[in-house]
Parts: sequence; C-alpha cells; structure tokens
Amino acid sequence: MASDRLHLIKETPQRLLAIFAHPDDADVGVGGTLALFSSKGAEIRLLVVCNGDKGSLNDGVDSQELVSLRRIEVEQASGILGIAHHRFVGVEDGEVENSSELRRTIVAEVRSFKPDVVITHDPSAMFFGTTYFNHRDHRELGMAVLDSVFPAAGSPLYFSDAGLPHQVSYVMLSGTLEANVAIDISSTLEAKREAVRRHQSQVSVDEARILENLVVGAKQVGKRASVTYAEAFRVMANPKALHS
Repeated sequence: MASDRLHLIKETPQRLLAIFAHPDDADVGVGGTLALFSSKGAEIRLLVVCNGDKGSLNDGVDSQELVSLRRIEVEQASGILGIAHHRFVGVEDGEVENSSELRRTIVAEVRSFKPDVVITHDPSAMFFGTTYFNHRDHRELGMAVLDSVFPAAGSPLYFSDAGLPHQVSYVMLSGTLEANVAIDISSTLEAKREAVRRHQSQVSVDEARILENLVVGAKQVGKRASVTYAEAFRVMANPKALHS
C-alpha cells in the first residue's frame, strides 16, 4: 500500500494523450489535471474508446440517440477543459477487449500525436471498499493502453504499418488504489465541475450530489498532498524511455 503522503507533480508536459473508456470518464477522473495542464500550454488530445450507448438506467432510451447526445456532451466538456482534439473509437459499452485491434488503434494514436505523457485507467484497481468494483471496460482498456505504450508504440516491429515508433516518457494511472503522486487542481476544480455538469445524460438525476462528491474527493486527496484540492495518480515510467 502506498504511503498516505502524495508527492506533487509540478512539471507540465508538452503533449498529453488521455485515453478513457466512456464519454464522461476523463472529466470525472482527471478533469482538473487536464484543465491545469492546458492552461499551462500543454497540447491535449482525448481518445474515447466507447460510444456510450449503454450509459443509462432509464427504460425506453434509444441507444443511438444516447450516442449522439454523449458526443455533444464530450464536445462541450472538452471546450471547457481546453482539450485540443478528441475522437471516438466507437466500441460498444461493455465490449472493450485488450485485443490486437484495439492496441493497434492506440499505438497509431500514440505514434501520430507523439505525447510525452499518457493518462488512462489503472487496470489493477478492482475493489473500492464494499460498495463499488471497477468497470470491466476500465480494466480492459487500462491494460491495453499499458501494453500499447510499452513495448508496442516504441518498437518498429510492432504494428509496423501504424506509424514511426515513439517512446512515451510515463503513464499516469487514474482511479488507482496505489497512488504515488498528485496534481494540485485548486485553480481548476471549478472547470472540472463545469465539464462534468455538461454530461447531463449522466448527472441530471442527482447533479448536486455528484458535483459535491467531486469536491469532497478532491479535498481528501488534497489533504494528502498539502494543498486544497488535488487529483491522485499512480505514475509509471516507461522503462525503455528511461534508457533511450
């Protein structure tokens, strides 16, 4: 188990690629960090793997209408956070697999954009207390991203038709039980809340509680990093990048 104290990352990457499963995952998990890095000049791209077609508990919801709505919500939220570009892979909710096809897609994105840092789900995080266990799409995607970053994206012998090799310096894993760093989002917490609010298909039923929970969670992490509000990550360096 990681120590209770979290080290603050203060460096801003030049290019950051956020890869998340569902349309609202990046905003809920790392919206404050994305807004902060963007405000400091980082170029940020978002890859949303799922189309959000099953993101409703209401009977009678048309899945294709939901997909269209959630794309609009991502567009609006991305503008608030300063995300320069975003795109959807289009996998149906619940169908994410750590497959060769998905890894090829991720590798191509990494090689095209050439990010210093990739942010995604921590695939090792499973059980959170006794009331929540991690979504399968999160776990499958997190592992696919790690496999894509190392060794695939940096090796010319993996997916040779997907662009020239690129070494990502490190990966930041969100939704982790083994956090070792934090980002101070005291100046961007409100931007995160505004971005999450744009996902009305997800938050409209209980918006006040959901937005308040963002504040409570950020305050708890901030206490561990001696700041007002923060987001926590498990940072993993790319072993190849360390020796390149």
